[in-house]
Amino acid sequence: MVRKKKLNPSGSKGKDGEFHNAHLSLNEDELEAAGLEVGDEVFVRVREDMIIIQKAKNWPERKSVKIETKNTE
Repeated sequence: MVRKKKLNPSGSKGKDGEFHNAHLSLNEDELEAAGLEVGDEVFVRVREDMIIIQKAKNWPERKSVKIETKNTE
């Protein structure tokens, strides 16, 4: 299943007047296809050009990973 989605601004604006959070709405059929339900706990992994959402109970025990962002200026 593939659907194009938009990351919508979320939360309050920062001191610079810009949003710094976003949310994504997933439909019930999308959750079902992923084996998830509304209210499930998930882990979110962020990689370059990728966001991975995984059910928390399936997450293997791993050491913490330090994530650095690239400066795009």
